[in-house]
Amino acid sequence: MRPNCQLFKKTGWIFLIYAIPLFFVAGPAAADQVTKLNSETVPTAVKGTMQALWTGDEFAPALTKKHKAIKKMLANGELTGATLRKMLKNSIPGILENQKVSRYVLQKIPDRVQDLFAPAVTWEDIKKIIWETGASRIPDNQQLVIKIGTLAPQGTPWLSIPNRLLLPKVKKLSKGRVILKIYGGGVMGEDTDILRKMDIGQLESCGCTALGVLKASPDVSVFLVPGLFNNYDEIDYIFKKFRKRIDKSFEKRGYILAALIDTGWFYVFSKNKITDLDDIRQQKMLTWFKTMETTLYEELGINPTPVSVPEVVSALSTGMADTCLSPSGWMLGMQAYQYVNYYIKEPWLYSPAAVIVSTKTIKNRLQKEIGLSENFAHNLQEMVVFECNLVEKKWRDHIRSYETKSLQAFEKKCGMRPVTLPPEDQKQLAAAAKEVRKRLAGKAFPEDLLNDVRKALEEYRAHQNIDD
Repeated sequence: MRPNCQLFKKTGWIFLIYAIPLFFVAGPAAADQVTKLNSETVPTAVKGTMQALWTGDEFAPALTKKHKAIKKMLANGELTGATLRKMLKNSIPGILENQKVSRYVLQKIPDRVQDLFAPAVTWEDIKKIIWETGASRIPDNQQLVIKIGTLAPQGTPWLSIPNRLLLPKVKKLSKGRVILKIYGGGVMGEDTDILRKMDIGQLESCGCTALGVLKASPDVSVFLVPGLFNNYDEIDYIFKKFRKRIDKSFEKRGYILAALIDTGWFYVFSKNKITDLDDIRQQKMLTWFKTMETTLYEELGINPTPVSVPEVVSALSTGMADTCLSPSGWMLGMQAYQYVNYYIKEPWLYSPAAVIVSTKTIKNRLQKEIGLSENFAHNLQEMVVFECNLVEKKWRDHIRSYETKSLQAFEKKCGMRPVTLPPEDQKQLAAAAKEVRKRLAGKAFPEDLLNDVRKALEEYRAHQNIDD
């Protein structure tokens, strides 16, 4: 028996007429039910979100749906920023206790938080909660004093920037329970002395000149290779590209690189008139940071006198030496400029500076003195390092500005005369730099690192030329 086609068509159309509207009504409603949150499920979603942020994990699809629901609740007033912050306060202690963060993850969190909760709750709000949670574990009558030794003189940007931007911020964030204290001007000895005191727990950190950087991470001496860089833009590019590799070179020796800044360009300064390399060879040159410097001098036929950094000014003032290779900012800060009358305009090499922290000292003190768990102590240490990371760019900018102003002041106010080496001497200097690379590659620094840096510089320069 054949079905009644007319009846089927009629009833079929009636079904579709009623079913289609129902589909559009029921479909979104069903989807909303999946992400519908209430007073019990929102805190769970917030905790899961914070945990993923802290560990650097990607958000699961289900959690991403909940984020949309939370944003909708914030927008229509069902959820307030104050309530959300309270939920974060409740979830963060457990996360600090059970999960570890790294400075690399911390660098990405601000943007991730911005996409999630802003403007109701920002990263600064969350960071404040994290610091308050950590600091609350330190008793009211106690402080964690992080002692930093450095050769940097007072009145220079190596100290003025942390004094103005870093120390007050950490003190405020921790409500006075974490204090950074800087011992400048070499009162804790030179860099090698400071590193030794860090290794035995007397100091927690070092603001290193070239001397300390090379002791803490010999690999970094690759950046001091004469003639490697042409300008600061190249340096910034290489530091960013190789940062994790640089960090690991410090960690191999038990240090955390909290800030990578500049010692700066090194210029030849002399008391006596110097017009070429032959003149320089006749001077009483001093040396203070060893292998890279002395190898260059050997290639140029210069016989220097070794001194420690705190003795440099004394050596110049007494006549023990009359010529040195030094950053202009240091010459100004230590008042050494008053003992010289000439300088070579072309810098001979560049050197980074660094703030390094022991991988164990702060964490161990937090565990032993305060009683924090290993995870909690690690997280608080990473937060301190992160705050130091944040001031790097301003720190470098001020150091570089100070460098330029120092040279200008030497010429305009002190009568110091700039000297340009003859073209043949510049070629000789470039040839000597090439020999230094050959002699020290694989000895002072890994040869593959030098090759990788030079390749990256070639690519960067080629791209810059295309843009120009």
